[in-house]
Amino acid sequence: MIPWNHLAVRAAVCASVALVTLPGVAAPPERASQPVPDPGRSIAGGGDASAIAVNPANLAFLPGAEARWMWVRPGSGSPIPTGGHSFSAAVPIAMVSTGLRLDLMDPPDAAPAPFDETWRWIRWGLAVRAGDALALGTTFGWGSSDALALDGHFSVTTGLTIRPFSFLSIAAIARDWNEPENRFGASIERSYDLGIASRPLGTRALEIGAEATYFERSREVVPRFTLGLDVPRVGRLRGDVSLRDLANGRAGVAAMAGLDINVSGLQLLGGGVFGDGYTRGGTGFYVGAALRSYREPGVPMLRRVAKIRIDGTPGARAHTRLLQRLWRLADAPEVDGVVLVLRAEPANSTAHSEEVGDALRMLRSRGKKVICHLEDAGGRSLHVCSQADAIAMNPAGGLRFAGVSTRYFYFGDLLRKLHVKADFVRIGAHKLAAEQFTLPQGTQVAREDHQELVDLLGGVLLHDVGGGRRIPKGELARRIARGPFLAREAKEAGLIDLLAYDDEIDEVVEEVMGGRSKIVEDSAPNEAPQRWGNVGKVAMVYVDGDMVDGETQNIPLLGIKLAGSYTVARALKRVREDSSVRAVVLRVETGGGSSLAADVMLREAILTARAKPVVVSMGSQAASGGYYVSVGGGPIYASRSTVTGSIGIYYGKVDVSGLLERLGVTVEGYRSAPRADAESFFRPYTDEEREILGVKVKQFYDTFVARVAEGRHLTPAQVDAVARGRVWTGAQAIERGLVDKLGGLREALAEARRRGGLPEDAPILSLPDDEDGLLDLVLKLAGVTAGVTANALGPAAAMPPALLDIARSLSPFLVFEPSRPLARIEVAEEASLGGRVTAPVEP
Repeated sequence: MIPWNHLAVRAAVCASVALVTLPGVAAPPERASQPVPDPGRSIAGGGDASAIAVNPANLAFLPGAEARWMWVRPGSGSPIPTGGHSFSAAVPIAMVSTGLRLDLMDPPDAAPAPFDETWRWIRWGLAVRAGDALALGTTFGWGSSDALALDGHFSVTTGLTIRPFSFLSIAAIARDWNEPENRFGASIERSYDLGIASRPLGTRALEIGAEATYFERSREVVPRFTLGLDVPRVGRLRGDVSLRDLANGRAGVAAMAGLDINVSGLQLLGGGVFGDGYTRGGTGFYVGAALRSYREPGVPMLRRVAKIRIDGTPGARAHTRLLQRLWRLADAPEVDGVVLVLRAEPANSTAHSEEVGDALRMLRSRGKKVICHLEDAGGRSLHVCSQADAIAMNPAGGLRFAGVSTRYFYFGDLLRKLHVKADFVRIGAHKLAAEQFTLPQGTQVAREDHQELVDLLGGVLLHDVGGGRRIPKGELARRIARGPFLAREAKEAGLIDLLAYDDEIDEVVEEVMGGRSKIVEDSAPNEAPQRWGNVGKVAMVYVDGDMVDGETQNIPLLGIKLAGSYTVARALKRVREDSSVRAVVLRVETGGGSSLAADVMLREAILTARAKPVVVSMGSQAASGGYYVSVGGGPIYASRSTVTGSIGIYYGKVDVSGLLERLGVTVEGYRSAPRADAESFFRPYTDEEREILGVKVKQFYDTFVARVAEGRHLTPAQVDAVARGRVWTGAQAIERGLVDKLGGLREALAEARRRGGLPEDAPILSLPDDEDGLLDLVLKLAGVTAGVTANALGPAAAMPPALLDIARSLSPFLVFEPSRPLARIEVAEEASLGGRVTAPVEP
């Protein structure tokens, strides 16, 4: 079978031969609407501001704002009146692009009348695209001149471009289709362009184009061929050639060739104009320049050190954006180093700090130096920055860290004093979530499980920090136990390297880099696309927050996010049906929630995995319902410190009838059957109802086990042996067959691209769309951030941190209906001295 890109090349060659051999090809009529030429620009392959005149449809593919100037001088003996200056400016706005162009035509001396006079054209282009494969555009033009024959024109030109593959583009244009008239009533002949362009290598590195213009009244055809070739570290070679007057037995050649030199957002153009069709009186030239908000491959940028400042702890999506920034910098040849200025914890969990630390190691493996500057730091900062080349700290700051800790709140006594009874049925002694509402303190099983978890998390931190700081694990544990530290004490303990104020960061960078370096704030460059059409993508679908039935929501005052089953299911269906999505990463960042919501999401994940490769990436937590939804895809990746497992169900309610009675409130209920109000908050369960509830919970649990057994290719007995609510870290889970590979998001994305046959730079489509609710928008307009960290301002900042933690621990009462069985892990506040990160932000 012939590959598509080979077919594209053959199609281009065949079209070229057909264009050359067309009978009756003669010298084309000159027309007043012709613009100043844009050398080497193909009607099918363009995508810059020159498209206003070349093909208005391609204006829709403009990557960013651009201003362009071109001067073409074909030589005094040229019979073709195409010399002069052009000025154009264009800007994309979402799926629409628009631009203006001014052509000042200055014909050569040999141009025939009436084209031996100067004239002007103003053009306005407007284009819209449907995705990345289809665009439609129209240019409106007004011509004026002191010569009446060239004055008074109003022209309309419309173009269509289709880019079905990354290596093939097809364009059709109707020029002057309204047959514009001058002051004498003479009209410009309508013409049609048809062209194709091929990128046989699949990228912009090489582009070949063939096109033809057909004049309607004279029935004359002018074939034209274009070539574009990237020159590494310089820019792009461009050329075009038109064949004229073929019917008279001689091929008049009109050609241009030159070089685009790209320096960041500046493009300089220059080349020659030649061929007997253009320059019978000597060779001409062209020069030009463009200023753009995007850049194309060209002259390498000046070497620099990129600075990233983190003022708020990243939430789930901001965390992945931070990782992508660091990965991009690792591949940027102009970047010598990276400075992380941390004014908040760079991660909200040990699992996230593992992934950021991995990104720092990747930077260093690519020859980049990495420096951290800390102020008032905690354990996450130490974990991440231990992978850097050097850590500096404000002399007045400190490292408020003495080890990892977790907190669990128990409300049993409080509810008893309020005469509120929490009544829950669960499967397994390790399904601890219900205990937080029924007991005054944790059971022995709970204490052992919680201590084991914190020891494992602490072990990961000691391993990574010890390796990065070159301190033996045992010695590091003894040093950390002496914390928290003032800046000087942290330096003496070998946990940081330097003391430096904020204004001394440049000196620190100079010392680490071994010389003066240019430090710039990091910002992602807007790159011109390498490929045409709907480029193959990796979709990253987030399951982030408590899993609830219905739509995704936020509780901004508490910094709680709810992952709605309908929202996630809709996102999975969308990527399943999107032909441009070749692989999916299901990013799970949840401790579970509604078991029905988890089952709805799982079903969509299973259907998606049947259609295209799915890879699961577990973040901070992928436990209980979060683990449930993870078993419907392909391989599961987890970090060593990911909290997962917790396979189990609990079900129940709180009875507030005692509280209402104390308050003097009487509730009278009526029912048509004995159990019609069994789930009411206003009466307790009967013994019979509690027994039936236990049967239902067992049925839900068996369903959970069956789903895991099917997804993990285990027997129900094997799953039950590691289930019953038991929580595992990622490192433990892989030993028990619950996880396939240890690795973070980087490894999961690489696996998804491999399975989808995608290149390493394949773009990422993040879903569901991260839309703010009405309250979020109101808070942002008021200058308030919904999610907050302990050291950030926000609506919850007025509430004492301890009360805020308690309020979040009570979130099940705020979020879940009493009639819903829950697959949810117990609410914990993973903390450390100075590293308390309970409400991440999404900057």
